[in-house]
Amino acid sequence: MNQELIDFCELYNLPLEHLGATLKDPKVIPMIRGKAFEFSVKDRLSQVLNQNIWHVSKPFVNPQLGSHDQDVLIKHLPTNTEITIECKLSAKGQYKFQTNESIFKIKCMRSRTLGPELVRRLAPLRGMSEESLSVHNDQYLVGDFDLVITSLANAFYSTNEDGIFVWDPSALGQSFLEQKYGVGLSEKQYQDAAFNDMYVARASDLIISETNEVLCTRKKCSNNQNCGFIPNYPLLKFNHNNLTNPSNRWVHISNIENLLLNFIEG
Repeated sequence: MNQELIDFCELYNLPLEHLGATLKDPKVIPMIRGKAFEFSVKDRLSQVLNQNIWHVSKPFVNPQLGSHDQDVLIKHLPTNTEITIECKLSAKGQYKFQTNESIFKIKCMRSRTLGPELVRRLAPLRGMSEESLSVHNDQYLVGDFDLVITSLANAFYSTNEDGIFVWDPSALGQSFLEQKYGVGLSEKQYQDAAFNDMYVARASDLIISETNEVLCTRKKCSNNQNCGFIPNYPLLKFNHNNLTNPSNRWVHISNIENLLLNFIEG
């Protein structure tokens, strides 16, 4: 067993003999998978980007109250420009097949909602009314991060009768996987292919706005066409005649440098 893991368990009095059961607890799995995905993204970006130009790191910080922590940080070495990445898995079981397209919901919301006191403190800093921030107190703004990176795999998971997350694509989901990754792979191969299939979008391309053709569904929102918040479940879409590239502003992680350069040149 990894010595670092043994030392960690001893430090926090975690019984090694029950570590597996602890990690499998339905309340624990989502947190572990979400945090682990951040490291997977960091590793993937380190492979994709030229390390002589870009430095990829996983900051270990304790954010100030009301500020947003950075999942992954990319620095453009020639200019010292920093670009922040938010890592979000697709929503569990939320693959949707339609006649002409496949749709994935990406779970993109605050883990902690903003309480009344924090809303009062942050509203003037964000240049908005307390009422607006309160209505959207679990939603992100563009200034919270620059890019979002997601993976398709979680959309094909479900929760079994024991409350455990399991790989369980529907018949239509399996058809999508076969069309995208090829026929005849094992269950684990499809799972790995979907997990490693990562996509990137600019935060500004996800916000509720007329330009993005995204409406706010909050009943108390006073500007549901242009409130500027990121919806809790932005959509990632594939047209069925092109499963290589998403049809709505998301790009494959292998092409992330084009998005990064926008922040340098812009």
